[in-house]
Amino acid sequence: MRPRLVVFSPEYPPHVIGGLGTHVGSMIQELAASHDVELFVPQRGGYISGTTHVRIHEVPVSTGGHLESCLAYCSTAADLALRLRCHVDVFWCHDWMTVLAGVKAARIGNKPLLYNVHLPQHESPTQNIENIGLVCADAVVVNSKAVEVELEARNLEIPQMAVIPNGVDLRLYRPPRKPFEGEYILFVGRLTAQKGVQVLLRAFGVVLRKLPEAQLVIVGDGELELQILRAVRTLGFPHRVKFAGWQTGTSLLRLYQRSQVVVIPSYYEPFGIVALEAMACGRPVIVSQVGGLAEIVADRQQGFVVPFGNYMELAQRLVELLQNPALRRQMGKAARLRASEFGWSGCADQMRVVLERLVNRPVIRGTQRRRSVVSFWSSLEDRRVRKLVAKLAAA
Repeated sequence: MRPRLVVFSPEYPPHVIGGLGTHVGSMIQELAASHDVELFVPQRGGYISGTTHVRIHEVPVSTGGHLESCLAYCSTAADLALRLRCHVDVFWCHDWMTVLAGVKAARIGNKPLLYNVHLPQHESPTQNIENIGLVCADAVVVNSKAVEVELEARNLEIPQMAVIPNGVDLRLYRPPRKPFEGEYILFVGRLTAQKGVQVLLRAFGVVLRKLPEAQLVIVGDGELELQILRAVRTLGFPHRVKFAGWQTGTSLLRLYQRSQVVVIPSYYEPFGIVALEAMACGRPVIVSQVGGLAEIVADRQQGFVVPFGNYMELAQRLVELLQNPALRRQMGKAARLRASEFGWSGCADQMRVVLERLVNRPVIRGTQRRRSVVSFWSSLEDRRVRKLVAKLAAA
């Protein structure tokens, strides 16, 4: 009999905000070859299952704040999952937004809990909720060694942690059929402080002094969009910067393929799926020396690795690549070769090993782990949130 997974996720195609949604969509499609999946997602409509082995359950969400909406989703999703009239082997949740659904369902259903941490939290109460998931899970999956080290530093009782990188769709993201030198510098990502767009703008200003015809294309949207638009005007080069908005699929592919170099200047990046997509398209990349990015890109091989915030060094590397088409081609070939190591099928094979271990071992709920959970509940500052969390996760 095929193993059955119950998956809780805040994103699923086509409603994808970042790497989490891409990961969940691609991983589930690969795992559907060997597993049946019951997927619980926020009610948005238009989801695409892609196969009869994936059943999508849309969970009504509240219209309150983000935290309250996530907690309400967790409560409802767990209840709906526990009403399934079919055998379940593993409950699997993604990030803090859904982990309490997994905690509740796994405890009541007495089945193992797998917790995927995509973006570690650094502030309460979301980090506290994340910690509850870490101490309640039977196995934890992270996408880079950097995240593993970060979570281990919390000194929690985490039973098992596996590093399984994100993947890339090598059939979609590919080099252009005909050699193409590129037309512009490309940034792809959410317009938030984490992504370091302001550092890129300062570097681009320096590049323009040397190469006044250079162009920058910014793909994405987010809370800092207006601020970044103003910064471009203030810095005096709005005619050299194009804002393309949020792009996906073949539109994003064409933007990658027509670029000269892709820059990921983040100050924090657990993995860096944009880097993989660009590399799969045969484009050299310049990335910050942070988190998972430094695990994907080798300096001076697939591109350059620069210290975060050092806009002068970033500008220097940009000029070096823009002035040297042969170097771009060389690094682009190396980038595609490196990206080919991260196909989703290989990532799914690693996940199957983790899932098989969970299915074939008894579930252990230790008293020490329950005490750890209670201590986290008591540390939640918001009484209303603490009450909801306790209701969801209490033993």
